[in-house]
Amino acid sequence: MDVGDATDTGVEAATDTGVRPIDPACIPLRPTVGSGVGAGSDQCGSFRAPTPGTGATFCSLGTDVPGLRAPAGFCIRRFATVGLPRVMAFAPNGDLFVASPSASTAAGDSGGLGAIVVLSDDNRDGTAEMHTFATGGLDTVHGIAFNAGFVYFTTTDAVYRSPYTMGQRAEMAGSRQTVAGGPMTTLGATLQRGGRWTHGLSVSVNGRMLATRGEYSSCMVGPDGRPAPGIGEVYELGMNSLNRVASGFRNPMYARCHPCRDLCMVAELGEDQTIGAVESLVVINNDHWYGYPCCYQNNAGPRASSGLCRCIDEQQVKINLGDTPFGFDWERGAWPEPYRNGVFVALHGSFYLANYAGAGIVFLPSDPATGIPRNVTPTRFIEATNGSAQQSLLRPSDVLFSRDGRLFLSDDKGRGIYWVAPTDWRM
Repeated sequence: MDVGDATDTGVEAATDTGVRPIDPACIPLRPTVGSGVGAGSDQCGSFRAPTPGTGATFCSLGTDVPGLRAPAGFCIRRFATVGLPRVMAFAPNGDLFVASPSASTAAGDSGGLGAIVVLSDDNRDGTAEMHTFATGGLDTVHGIAFNAGFVYFTTTDAVYRSPYTMGQRAEMAGSRQTVAGGPMTTLGATLQRGGRWTHGLSVSVNGRMLATRGEYSSCMVGPDGRPAPGIGEVYELGMNSLNRVASGFRNPMYARCHPCRDLCMVAELGEDQTIGAVESLVVINNDHWYGYPCCYQNNAGPRASSGLCRCIDEQQVKINLGDTPFGFDWERGAWPEPYRNGVFVALHGSFYLANYAGAGIVFLPSDPATGIPRNVTPTRFIEATNGSAQQSLLRPSDVLFSRDGRLFLSDDKGRGIYWVAPTDWRM
């Protein structure tokens, strides 16, 4: 499909709310996930989508990016150059915080700063000024989130937080606090324990904080027939506690919550090059189990013959194995159709194929009643340029909508951060 003419692709109304009745015969087979937590309420009644201003258009700033083509009616601009930019999060004042780990990723990418950087645009020229917010012990920094006067962030085995005041661009010396994990075993469960260091972190509209953990594991089943609990999990994060909410994930690297609905999701990466495995976007529901490492979707996996794999919860949105969904976010209701209120996803592409096939930014329409993306073939929105004469966008790692309605995207391998805006939008 020509990305300059992106169109909707046969959309049907969503019926999957993420809650599927479980056959009573499955209860003895499923692992005990956890106690779960109570859901909150939607807050869309007070939510207002961004509206264009009356000044110059956003697209009058800067110039087109060589080799990159936005769909008709949009422009794309380079915002900053940052080493290995992974997760992004907007501060309350609109500054963009970016995790730049210096540790090599599983794909061998490197060149990060071992820091959290802040990108501001004080002179409103569409290009960022860069500030270093935090360093020291941040070689594996990944997840970032803001909540109740703090900026939270993850490393290999811990979640930390630092006090944040409006407009602050440097961490106060000695202010960092350990929330969970870390070197002091008295501070509760660790996020590592043999898992991956690329943890997700997000906050719901009700202040519920979620942290994720991926794993390297193989299927083990106890004498009672239940699979041993894996460590690919999603937790509700409290001070000195990690309360397991959902389990059976392989690698939920990115988590994000809806801007006004009580809806949080993770991007789950399937078992590499394995028949029956899929990538997916998964709604986080209490006490759900998604099967890994004993089962994959489609009743496949090491324990498929036992019937165990028919007992897993359904993943909401399937994505081709190898496309590798990383960060995602919801459009806030101001972009033109068909993109309004849709879910945009950064696809990192396949590590095993030339030019990281599949990499790019895609779009999924969402159910207007729930915010859950529809399980349809994603529409290509911006293609990666790896392998072309102009290599600008190589492996997208995150997408995030700003309060002014622009879509920001990071490219970890290409060391770039860009923004996209409708051509007629004014500042």
